[in-house]
Amino acid sequence: MKKIYWFTHLNLASTERLNLTFDLTKYLKIFIENEIWNKAPYRIEYTESFKREDIEKINSIKIHIHTEHAPYSNFHNYEEVLNKYIDLHKIESSKILLSGISEANKLAVVDVDFESSNKVKDTLSYEDEKDIDKVFERMGDDDMDFHIELLKIKSVISEFIQFFMFNLHLNFLTHDYQFSFADKPELIGFTVVSENNKQLYKSDKIDLLSHYILYEGNNDNLLKLMDTTSLFWHKNIPSIHFFLDALKGNNVTSTNFIKMVFTLESFFGKNVSNDFVTLTIPMILSKNIRTSKSIREKIKKCFDRRNEIVHGNNHYNLNSYSDKKGREVASLFFELKNIITYIFYFYIQNNFYHSKQNEKINHEMIFNLLPNGIGE
Repeated sequence: MKKIYWFTHLNLASTERLNLTFDLTKYLKIFIENEIWNKAPYRIEYTESFKREDIEKINSIKIHIHTEHAPYSNFHNYEEVLNKYIDLHKIESSKILLSGISEANKLAVVDVDFESSNKVKDTLSYEDEKDIDKVFERMGDDDMDFHIELLKIKSVISEFIQFFMFNLHLNFLTHDYQFSFADKPELIGFTVVSENNKQLYKSDKIDLLSHYILYEGNNDNLLKLMDTTSLFWHKNIPSIHFFLDALKGNNVTSTNFIKMVFTLESFFGKNVSNDFVTLTIPMILSKNIRTSKSIREKIKKCFDRRNEIVHGNNHYNLNSYSDKKGREVASLFFELKNIITYIFYFYIQNNFYHSKQNEKINHEMIFNLLPNGIGE
């Protein structure tokens, strides 16, 4: 049995200082039964193709969330968290620092047990990496086989990370948190594969968990949500792809806003007008005229701002409080995210993801729902 730890940063805030663990192991069986390897990834990184035999090597997968201690690199508090999982002294501090982990605000640790016939070898030291003979010793067939095997395992892990994040976004609606935006992409992370006393280190920088989310324990329905979404996660659903792409990382720009508008439009078929979108979304989400008008106005503003950016060559700085239009687009970004979250709920409650591959909002759907009341 081997262990792989993937250390990275996250932006999960909480009203309490918590350490949380989410066990995703039960979904391994569901993903295998649904042949998840046939689905296109919802990401552009860690997309190594894997098959049934690769995911079957994994015995357990958990995500540990550490919000109690922020790293604060000047005090090296991040080392307290790392030492709980690995022998930190066996890995040169320069390698750890290159991963950017000391810059993380909070830490997530993806914890995976897996089977492999390949042997774990300690990471070469900085001095050993200058020795050509020692480097070539690590380029044998066994080492290459293990390297390829780990690429596939990391692709599976990334699939689970995105599955987890999708459900976090569904669970916790968003309010204006422009304060959390970063002025540049923040890729942080590394992996350690261990067996007995051996530790193999590699810098694996990701930002899949770094979008800000406020965790509220009394509103935690994650397990129930994951039980539901796991049943259709194996399907190619463009709306999920655009949604996760728009919410990847905390460097939120006008491009993220445009991707969020793409997400809204992906629920509809080809050549659908903006007027049809602004008419039907309030109909399926609203229970009263006041809410319906509010949603309609927000969607109209989103289309207007999107057109200004795409066709008018305007670029708004969502990270600047002095950019008035940028602040407005940032606010619309959050409001549109919540509207889209409600659309996902609408699809889930009506079993659209189970009945068809990619059900679209169209006249036929509206007519079928009208006898029972669309917003029920």
